[in-house]
Amino acid sequence: MKRVKALLKKYFSSFVYFYRYLGYRMFIVLLLGLLIGLLDAFGLTMFLPLLELADGNAQANGENMGGLDFIVEFLNNSGIDLTLFVALLILSIFFVFKGVATYFSEGYKVKSVQYFMSTLRLKLTDLFTRYSFKSFVSADMGRIQNSFTTEVWRVAGAYSAYSKGIQEIIMTLVYMFFVFLIDWKFALLVCVGGGLTNFIYSSIYKKTAKESTQLTQHNSNYHKGMIQFVNNFKYLKATGLLNKYSDKLKKDIEVIEGANRKIGFLNALVMGIREPILIVIVCIVISIQVYVLEGNLATILMSLLLFYRALTQLLNFQTSYNTFLSNSGSLSNVTKFEEELLEAEEKVDGVEFKVFQNEIQLRNVFFGYTKGDDILKDISLSFKRQKTYAFVGESGSGKTTLVNLISGLLPISAGSLKVDGVDIAQINKASFQKRIGYIAQEPVVFNDTIFNNVTFWDEPTDENLTRFNHAIRQASIYEFVNSLTEKENTLLGNNGVNLSGGQKQRISIARELYKEIDILILDEATSALDSETEKEIQYNIEKLRGEYTILIIAHRLSTIRNVDEVFLMNKGRLEGQGSFDKLIHTSERFKRMVELQEI
Repeated sequence: MKRVKALLKKYFSSFVYFYRYLGYRMFIVLLLGLLIGLLDAFGLTMFLPLLELADGNAQANGENMGGLDFIVEFLNNSGIDLTLFVALLILSIFFVFKGVATYFSEGYKVKSVQYFMSTLRLKLTDLFTRYSFKSFVSADMGRIQNSFTTEVWRVAGAYSAYSKGIQEIIMTLVYMFFVFLIDWKFALLVCVGGGLTNFIYSSIYKKTAKESTQLTQHNSNYHKGMIQFVNNFKYLKATGLLNKYSDKLKKDIEVIEGANRKIGFLNALVMGIREPILIVIVCIVISIQVYVLEGNLATILMSLLLFYRALTQLLNFQTSYNTFLSNSGSLSNVTKFEEELLEAEEKVDGVEFKVFQNEIQLRNVFFGYTKGDDILKDISLSFKRQKTYAFVGESGSGKTTLVNLISGLLPISAGSLKVDGVDIAQINKASFQKRIGYIAQEPVVFNDTIFNNVTFWDEPTDENLTRFNHAIRQASIYEFVNSLTEKENTLLGNNGVNLSGGQKQRISIARELYKEIDILILDEATSALDSETEKEIQYNIEKLRGEYTILIIAHRLSTIRNVDEVFLMNKGRLEGQGSFDKLIHTSERFKRMVELQEI
């Protein structure tokens, strides 16, 4: 069984991938294709008795039907004479049922494509939700966005072409089976002619697959550039670099369009040479059958009709396969992206974290993104519940990295980190992080109402409205919200464009307090604000002391005078700790930092 799976994965990797998402639905698509082929082939065979009846016979005896004479025998044994009327009636019935089967087949294919695409997107979303932060910070943002958007559409196109191609192969085999039953010599000539077409198409396939792989890379580069274009728009606009960066993006667009154009021309070539090849092969086969093999004309015409159907499906398959190859680069990219997400998936098990009760302890903690390159070195400290702590130090000293460890975003490389005596590796991360509020230097504001920004789209029930009002009071933004015409239903605009810096920060604070948290992390939350607004925000934070365990990454030392303990970081190590006043007297570095800021 393992050997079979290995062979399937090696030679039918695309089928295995699609089957993983679609299961039995793929076989339904194949069976419907088989049914359509059989109905069409049986319907076409009724032209043989029609040709026989056209010679003036009262009824057909099936002598020119080769191996298909069992149809006439079956009808005769059933007491049905194969007259002109009966032959036309049977032919009509077969094609009516073929039409019904085609309708259901095409409809089911549409349904299966939509199911595949939605299932793939849901799975990628779930995997990305569990994607480790350590892997995320070094990931290619352009590639991630491209995989979720353009690439998923192209993979759906790959599946559509793939399933269509398999149907066409099945129908080709059905028609060829019927041709063999009628005249095996003619069928052999058909196989040779059909096989020769593969030599013509093979070079086109290689070029298409190569262009598809390059197109995927170009799309990723473009998405990466667009993300930076949007994120850095203000800087580019203010410094007059917008047009220069825009020119760079335009070059990326031209490269993408060039790759799309090449793929389009290759597909056009496949379509253009399809019918000429078909007609040439038909003419050669008929000539050999008539002048060399001296075949019966009625049999030749029937075999020709079935052969034409078979070769048409074979050439349709080659077109579908080329379309599949044009999307194969996206399929490889999404498959690889999915594997990367799985490899970097964080475990979701562990002890459910209810509430922070006592203490967080770090003992001899080391951390580095790569082995032997530690960012944090031998950190030992602890945090008591409902106390306020500050981390200070130069840029690159490890303050933010340390807080990322404490919040469970990054795993420690060595040492121990325990929350209420339980190792953080044994705690369910999601449940722990629900009890954490995080406020960054750049506040997160969504393009939605104030209520949805604070409550994170909770339903506006009486209970939630009470919590909402309590949170905005704590964040000192209650009066501002209620002074607005639409109050909590006011739309904030893109990235909170309708708010001042201080108001955006208060919205961020209110969101974290609405969550009913235990630990509040402030990552240089006031450093981007003017002095007056900073004092107001700082006053709000001071009022929260004693209600939460507050961890402050501080740039302006004036904001941390009243904290319970200050941790001084230097090149990834803990250089000193104590109260603000104590640290001034025990650390020359901290004293110089205070003097430089003249506080």
